[in-house]
Amino acid sequence: MLTASPSYSAHEQSPDTISGLVISLLFWLCMVVSAILFGMVSLSPKLLVYLQLRGQFDMNQRKLVALENQADQLQRVIDAMQNDKEFAAELTRIEFDAARPDEEVIPVEFPLKRDARAVETPLPEISIEHLCYEPVVKNLASDSKLRTSLLGAAAMLVVASFTLLQPAGLNPASKRNHQSKSTWQNLRNRYARRF
Repeated sequence: MLTASPSYSAHEQSPDTISGLVISLLFWLCMVVSAILFGMVSLSPKLLVYLQLRGQFDMNQRKLVALENQADQLQRVIDAMQNDKEFAAELTRIEFDAARPDEEVIPVEFPLKRDARAVETPLPEISIEHLCYEPVVKNLASDSKLRTSLLGAAAMLVVASFTLLQPAGLNPASKRNHQSKSTWQNLRNRYARRF
């Protein structure tokens, strides 16, 4: 004799499967949150070192660009001195304070005099751009109380998810007995070895 197995549609799910789905989702949510907390604590010192090195690298790159611009300017002066006779003569005249016969020299105070050899331009002020999450990373990497509390919260989430958010896996006859017992008895019965 053939018996047809009961077929369940998607709309006729039993309450056990819905509650099992909710428990499973809560379990994995707790596990993901605890993994995020652990990752924040363990990776924040490394990320802080990376951010500091990245800031130094960016600052050195900007200094390098400024020095390259200054070297290009000096190279143009050298090329002009070698190729342009009038420029070399004018530079020599300024260097030795020589005046042409048709020029009038006006004496000025020392701070206002220009030195022909002082072609160096000061390097521009370089400001390091800080990222929006850098203070959080710095706080996480340096505050040991915060790190300990986050690790404790992650551990509590793991313990809670493994103890409270596990489907019981009991048959329907023992579920009635399971509901009448206390929480500690349920936990002991679930995880205690049975001989």
